[in-house]
Amino acid sequence: MKSKQITIEVSALKPERILNVLWNNSIYTSNIVKIDLLTIRFNINFNEYKEAESLIKKNNGKVRIVKVSDMIIIFMKLKKKFSLVIGAVMFFGVIYILSNYIWAIDIETQRNLSPFEIRQQLFSIGIKPGLSKSQINVYDIEKKMENINDQILWIRTRVEGSTLKIIIKEKVNPPLTEKTLYNQVIAKMDGEVKRVYSSSGNAIVAPGDIVKKGDELILPIQGREGFEREVKPSGTVIANTFYEKFMEVQVSGEKLQRTGKKNSDIYLSFWGKKIYLKKAINRFDNYDKIEEKNGFFNQIIYFQKKGRNISLDKDATVKESAEKLEGSLRKTLSNDSKIIDRKITVEDISDGKILIKVIFTVEQDIAKNVQ
Repeated sequence: MKSKQITIEVSALKPERILNVLWNNSIYTSNIVKIDLLTIRFNINFNEYKEAESLIKKNNGKVRIVKVSDMIIIFMKLKKKFSLVIGAVMFFGVIYILSNYIWAIDIETQRNLSPFEIRQQLFSIGIKPGLSKSQINVYDIEKKMENINDQILWIRTRVEGSTLKIIIKEKVNPPLTEKTLYNQVIAKMDGEVKRVYSSSGNAIVAPGDIVKKGDELILPIQGREGFEREVKPSGTVIANTFYEKFMEVQVSGEKLQRTGKKNSDIYLSFWGKKIYLKKAINRFDNYDKIEEKNGFFNQIIYFQKKGRNISLDKDATVKESAEKLEGSLRKTLSNDSKIIDRKITVEDISDGKILIKVIFTVEQDIAKNVQ
């Protein structure tokens, strides 16, 4: 039918040879017009255009479409619209399917319970992202959580969209019945007392005394015997305290190190099943494996590691490691603390590895006010 035909122009050194090739492949032409020595124009069926184009190019010819019938244009528009409709239906279908599942758990707690702890307990009773809403009974979850955690006073569980929202009120524990002085100055850690400065109250420790964590340092009374009066104790007790840190280091032999090469798996996770979008082809003999989870779109990264011979100067390595340990300790100390000494011991383990232990002596205020 003419309504299904298109008009094309073919340019080649021998246009007649192109026509013979098309006829030999059962592609029939009509309305053949010779434009010039190298160009001819003719009609072919629209559904045979791709095959004809391939044959023309194989025979060193060039082709272009000159005219397309109205019916073909209408057909292509309908086809495009049909594809859009199918795509839209599939998109909303996927959205509808995904909306029937829980993809996030929002946990709201108060002071003592952490969301991480609650999330682990929910996991133990089978509540996790990716669960179908039909499998969730909010009243059953509330009852099980109250049985698992005795610190829960009240729990409210609701499904909001694709999120399971949990609000928890905690029990308030009764105060300790053990009698405690209203005002105390006690030791917050073990140490050897060096200096005592009492601004209020009577100190009961002196330089050279060894105190333990929780020992009382300054009494809430002041004045000579027989003339004492109750005061709010305060002061500073400077003491030598001790910290032990250690580090394992390899100084000789072969050590596995990252080469910089990596590969990865990328997959979607639905209801405990993995659908891989990309799979690592070449696995490494030795590698670090890191899994990154982000809802249903996840990846596993493999970092290649190869053995490399190392030979480090033991003394320099020990010194450098001790500096690193001291640096990490300083991050945990207050600004007024001072490291005054360190004792280093080195122990050979095996396979060229050594264990470096450092005992740091830190001068700091160990007084803690309790009210």
